[in-house]
Amino acid sequence: MRTFVRVAVAVEDVVQRVIVVVLRLLGRHRPLVNPFVAHGTTHRARVGARVVLGRSAAAPPAEPTPGARSRWKVLRASAARFLTLELPDVPVIVRTPNGSSKVMADREGYVDAEVELPGLEPGWHELGLALEGGDGSVVPAKLLVVDPAARVGLISDVDDTILETGLTRGLAVVKATLFTDVADRAPLPGAAALYRELLRDRDGVERPVFYVSTSPWNLHEMLMQFLVLRGFPLGPLLLTDWGPSHSGLFRLGAQDHKLRLVRRVLADHPGLQLVLVGDSGQLDPEIYATLAREAPDRIRAVYIRRTKGRTAARDAEVDALAAEVTAAGVPMVAVDDSVQIAEHAAGLGLLDGGAVEAVRQACRELP
Repeated sequence: MRTFVRVAVAVEDVVQRVIVVVLRLLGRHRPLVNPFVAHGTTHRARVGARVVLGRSAAAPPAEPTPGARSRWKVLRASAARFLTLELPDVPVIVRTPNGSSKVMADREGYVDAEVELPGLEPGWHELGLALEGGDGSVVPAKLLVVDPAARVGLISDVDDTILETGLTRGLAVVKATLFTDVADRAPLPGAAALYRELLRDRDGVERPVFYVSTSPWNLHEMLMQFLVLRGFPLGPLLLTDWGPSHSGLFRLGAQDHKLRLVRRVLADHPGLQLVLVGDSGQLDPEIYATLAREAPDRIRAVYIRRTKGRTAARDAEVDALAAEVTAAGVPMVAVDDSVQIAEHAAGLGLLDGGAVEAVRQACRELP
């Protein structure tokens, strides 16, 4: 299997480089930097981006309007997110408020690097990304500097946790991903209000949120649009790569991916306790239970949304796991809706009674 993966990676690299050379010779495409939301501490930040070959410079997308595009146009736009040509091993200049750093894109065109940011104030900032030796254009990227005084943070899954995708229901996820415009994607009722209340400034500092998903980086822009459009708190989207790589033929497994990212958040922010929210459709209960066992003093609570189409056997598995983790000292609850999370969180002092009512009201409203 390892030999097959190495061959697949080599073939992909060769095909990719040939296509890139041909398109650049034709003069119809040029290198672009697509930024991801950066995040870090007052001393250093993790910066992400992807270098691709495109027809025009990256620009903020127009605000989507429900039902504004035909299904054919939605399909074309959705497919274009995956039909990208990445540029490997390209140097990228990261411009910060405290100076510039040079980082390198990997074989898939990804930038995943730490840059030093001594003395940067907590809150939201703007970085600039530019290709070394390029035309001088600088692409802005958002940066969240987590306040070291923050005591609570939120980790949330995306699919079937804040966004209805039907990930476990076969064709439902294909329809949602390829044929449904971002303006028509349905959030789970009350989820945005719940997250706003969980992150409300009750400690005197801004509480951070990190969205962790096995969705591909190709969906970063679409998911950011969804968060803004539906009123979710802004935070870094920590996604993954799909396709052949040295770690596997298709993508990094959910357990490896999510465990690694949450462990990194815990290590980067030692004063932060985390509320973990996921769903029962895949392996979130098992992943979060592992984290609760590893760091019971750092995990404040675990909430698992029960997904549509689940089986009684899966419900029993999740309930048994929740009882075990709770008995060990970390509250873990399987829930049917946002109100149940809000009520339980209020009992832990994470939000107040007024917040529970705000979530209950949001659940009554159409998304």
